[in-house]
Amino acid sequence: MSELTPAQQLRYSAQLLLPEMDESQQLRLLYSKVLIIGLGGLGSVVASYLAGAGVGHLLLADDDRVSLSNLPRQLLYSSAGVGQLKVDAATARLQAQNPELVITPLAARLSLSDLLALLPEVNLVLDCTDNASSRLAINQACFLRQVPLISGAASGWRGQLLALQPWLGQGCYQCLYPDWQDSPSCLQSGILGPLVGMVACQQALLALKHLLQIGDVSFGRLYCFDGLHGQSSQLKLQQEPACPICAAGDS
Repeated sequence: MSELTPAQQLRYSAQLLLPEMDESQQLRLLYSKVLIIGLGGLGSVVASYLAGAGVGHLLLADDDRVSLSNLPRQLLYSSAGVGQLKVDAATARLQAQNPELVITPLAARLSLSDLLALLPEVNLVLDCTDNASSRLAINQACFLRQVPLISGAASGWRGQLLALQPWLGQGCYQCLYPDWQDSPSCLQSGILGPLVGMVACQQALLALKHLLQIGDVSFGRLYCFDGLHGQSSQLKLQQEPACPICAAGDS
């Protein structure tokens, strides 16, 4: 495809009005391929915004099923979908939202070897998971395959966002959390849907800016938000000299 169809021009007309956008930029999105890992409160919102914006191929990875307790914050799902695989429910909803997109459901918790096989074909990875082992495997795979990673997290009243290109010497998740263990889950620490949504919207925004190569994506900076007190902070990530992932040379 070398130009947008009339239907696509109408569908994406609002974002095409932005001075940074034009038909070639919209086509750039349509030719992009993004892997979203985790389809909970973060991933379901991120996927919907990327599908709406016209990211042409979304790979959706999650091995979980929809539960009633998911519904207050995981906006792709409904009561009728309880018990269904999240990747199946999400695929149906996203294809109804934007039928021209390619959606690839992956009903699995991706291992490091799975990720290494998938990443050469994708432009960007969005980590929307909720456990340390998955985050560390995603971090390592993105370093080894040199694929940009945008990761979000939310628990209690706090959210965080981190965009990484660790092969450029800016540090990685292993540098940030060298002795990382799983934090309490949402069901243990509690969560409000809008807090997750705020992090997910920022994650989707950074993803679109990166794919379009516009604005500041803030690679290598950790953004933290306290939703209870309305406070936020940023810090620049530093590479840990002893990091076994990003400071290990060409491993």
